[in-house]
Order: sequence, then structure tokens, then C-alpha cells
Amino acid sequence: MKKNRTKSKRSSASVSRQRRQKKYTALLLLLLILGIPGTVLLSTRVQARAEERPKEPTYKYYTSIQVRSGDTLWEIAEKYRTEEYEDIPSYIEEVKEINHLTSSQITDGMYLCIPYYTTEYKA
Repeated sequence: MKKNRTKSKRSSASVSRQRRQKKYTALLLLLLILGIPGTVLLSTRVQARAEERPKEPTYKYYTSIQVRSGDTLWEIAEKYRTEEYEDIPSYIEEVKEINHLTSSQITDGMYLCIPYYTTEYKA
């Protein structure tokens, strides 16, 4: 009869250990399940706050440049285009429109009115 009690004590201790291990595993799994989305949510909130910062106002101005031999509208756009313009072709289209150009041909000595943006206010 003593042997049965010893076995039952061992088996109950083993069962108790297994239960603790299952609880520990379940808790760890729960922390992982909640932790990953929580981390993603927190990082997107931080990113959103960074984007909420007010941008410094920009002002649109125009300058006149003289075309030199070998200049192209593409090169001029690369030099003067700012982030307010979606891409170089859209900037070139505006330059052509402002200067009443029907093609992308420009010649040495010609003057072009070039738009640009800056945060500096010029009265």
C-alpha cells in the first residue's frame, strides 16, 4: 500500500509540474501574441506623430536663367526642381508652359523663367 501512495504522490507532483509548465507556456504564447501587434501599433503611432509635425511653409518664386550651350531642360530641371514637383517631366512641362515653349528645344543665349520653392520668405 505504501508503494501506491508513493506513486500517486509522484504522479500528482508530475501532473502539477506539467500544469505549471502548460500555464507558463500559455502565458508566454499570450505575451507573444499580444506583444507583436502591440509593438507594430506603437511603432506606427510614433511614425504618425513624426508625420504630424507641421511643415515649414514654402513659397513659390521664379528666377531667370540664361541658357548656355549644351543645356537641356532635363538638366535645368535636375538643378532647380524641388520636392513640391512630382517628377522631372512635370517640372519640365511647367517650365515649357511658363516660357511658351511648344517643344523641349532650347538654344544658347535664350532666357528662361524658372519656378522654384523655398522656405525663405522674400518680401
